[in-house]
Amino acid sequence: MDKCAFCPRSATGKWAMTACNGDPADSASWRREILPLCIRCERLIRQAGDEGRLLKATGERWFGGHTVGRFETKGVGEWNKP
Repeated sequence: MDKCAFCPRSATGKWAMTACNGDPADSASWRREILPLCIRCERLIRQAGDEGRLLKATGERWFGGHTVGRFETKGVGEWNKP
């Protein structure tokens, strides 16, 4: 069984997460991961919503899901260029 990525508890599953470490306007500050989480940490992050949850140990702000943040598009529309 996996351990929770944020605490010593056992993870109940893997969840889509997004982290911001730096300026939210800069796409280089954002990253996406699939992390094992316990039910308590998953609930705390989900309840934080658009505010996210600050992890004091690293200074990163974590959000549930992959629908937040600024990411550079990769190859969108490149197929129709001459």
